[in-house]
Amino acid sequence: MTVVRRELLFRDVDGLAFAAAYGQLDDTKVAVTYVPHRLGPLLELMQLHAGGRIARPEKWLLLDGAAPLVSALEEEREGWVSPKQRHTGFIAAARRGRDGDERFTGFLMNAKRAGHEVAGLSASVSGQMVAAMEELENNIHEHAGARESGVLAYRAEPGAFEFVAADRGIGILNSLRRHAAHVGLPDEGKALEAALTDGVSRYGPNRSRGHGFRPIFTGLVNLHGELRFRSGDHAITMDGTSPALATSRISQKAPIDGFFASVRCHAKQR
Repeated sequence: MTVVRRELLFRDVDGLAFAAAYGQLDDTKVAVTYVPHRLGPLLELMQLHAGGRIARPEKWLLLDGAAPLVSALEEEREGWVSPKQRHTGFIAAARRGRDGDERFTGFLMNAKRAGHEVAGLSASVSGQMVAAMEELENNIHEHAGARESGVLAYRAEPGAFEFVAADRGIGILNSLRRHAAHVGLPDEGKALEAALTDGVSRYGPNRSRGHGFRPIFTGLVNLHGELRFRSGDHAITMDGTSPALATSRISQKAPIDGFFASVRCHAKQR
């Protein structure tokens, strides 16, 4: 049998997750070997594995350059940043120890530098992306109910910058339903849509609170962005120049634990 090698994309993660959910993922019949060139699909696959939703994919995942990142995550390190250009890294949301906040600030500085120097984003856009990363990490502390499971990661390459914020907490629907104003939300899809609406939070409307998504959309004005938000058995995706909730697509997926956000943007040609 010829084994095809191709890049791991979100559609592949969806297919693998559905196959696993229905007991149809057979490691003895490997027709495709996936190579994770992008951070988002790789970390979503790892989150599915961490939640027991899918077996560890040794047989059909070729890590290549992503191996050090995956090893550091599986060892549950407090953080890791690639050497030399420091173009990839993650930090645990727990912020353990007295220097936790200081390490987090240093991590964000590395991400901002990578966005500007490696990906080619302007200094202002790189700063906005890092501000969005910080907001989403704060959400893990405020909304997830499982801070110890949270992680924030970034990756920069020439022309593109991406980041992921993820946790295995209670998910968006359960978070919003903690307030009487949101108990009628029917499913995770509607909950994701509500959470992406500015000012909506589990503290109720008109409280000057929200899930912190505004910096993402602000930073992506006039840029091509690819966004994916996952909670429970739904996803919201959007892409294009200045992506917005009005152009989003809601779809049902195989279940995932907690919340997962992936943002990728492309630098303007100089």
